[in-house]
Amino acid sequence: MIIGLNINSIIAKSKIDSVEGNITVNSTPVIEDLEKKDIDDMKDLISIKFSFSSNYEPDAGKVKIEGEVLYKTDDAKNIVKKWKDNKSLDPDLAVDVLNAIFRRCLTKTVDLSADLRLPPPVRFPVVSKEATASKKDDE
Repeated sequence: MIIGLNINSIIAKSKIDSVEGNITVNSTPVIEDLEKKDIDDMKDLISIKFSFSSNYEPDAGKVKIEGEVLYKTDDAKNIVKKWKDNKSLDPDLAVDVLNAIFRRCLTKTVDLSADLRLPPPVRFPVVSKEATASKKDDE
């Protein structure tokens, strides 16, 4: 169970003025490391260090976020050992953690991209006159 996600650093750069044509955005989370951690009376926590990058191509900009996910489990010792041995995570834990990273970091990147005049890293719905007219006809 995820009990927290902390962002430790953000680096954001835009070169949008030097780019012509279409821009594509690729966003990728990476689990960098993990370790067992005890905080006050909470035992068997796992600190999962991550980086998250949204790259704007061709060379239009980049947003890089680094942080930590705190994960509560009864099996912290074995999870950390498996990570240290072969850099792998249980699929259920990995999905849970990666989805949390995506949700938090994409939200942050949407805000930063507006400030940097870059396209958002996710597609937003677009309202068109045809869709609005169709909706009126359905009422």
